[in-house]
Amino acid sequence: MRSDVFLDKVRSALLPLEISDGTDQVKRDGQRKAAVLLPLVMRDEWQVILTQRPETMPSHAGQIAFPGGKAEVGEAIAQTALRETEEEIGVGAEDIELLGRLPSFDAVSQYRITPFVGVVSPDAAIIPDPREVESAFEVPLSFLMNSDNHKRREVFFDGKDHVLFDMPYDEADGRHRNIWGMTAMTIYRLWQRGFET
Repeated sequence: MRSDVFLDKVRSALLPLEISDGTDQVKRDGQRKAAVLLPLVMRDEWQVILTQRPETMPSHAGQIAFPGGKAEVGEAIAQTALRETEEEIGVGAEDIELLGRLPSFDAVSQYRITPFVGVVSPDAAIIPDPREVESAFEVPLSFLMNSDNHKRREVFFDGKDHVLFDMPYDEADGRHRNIWGMTAMTIYRLWQRGFET
């Protein structure tokens, strides 16, 4: 695995893969364990692979997301991230090197989410499953780790004020993608832990 400034900063932000303190465990009644993968791939520079969900999905329709989903019974949470990545974008575990994880957190929905970060082989074929993914696209890590591209938004939810950050991105072909919600906040946590100066 090559070493460079960007990847070293990513590594510095991550917790070990092994979870020994139970932080991935559910914290409230009715909650389920889930995992996502923040997939990095080296092209001309480091890119983050993201997906856009179809408008026809019963939940989170049209949202930009990382590959991920709920854990199956008895499944290690890192395996959840790898399985869901293969199911959603066709990239198998043999083409992913997990680097570590970000702290687990409670989503607005009934999930306790553990985000993993991994490097995808640049030779891996990305084949979205159309039932779950309308399209897969890539955003430069340098764009996402630049705080000038983090647009602050304040919302009142569940009786409290919350500060969120959106990351609007325009692709080379002019298509606009608004990265927001849990996906943007996971990226923001990576920035806070490894890139904030």
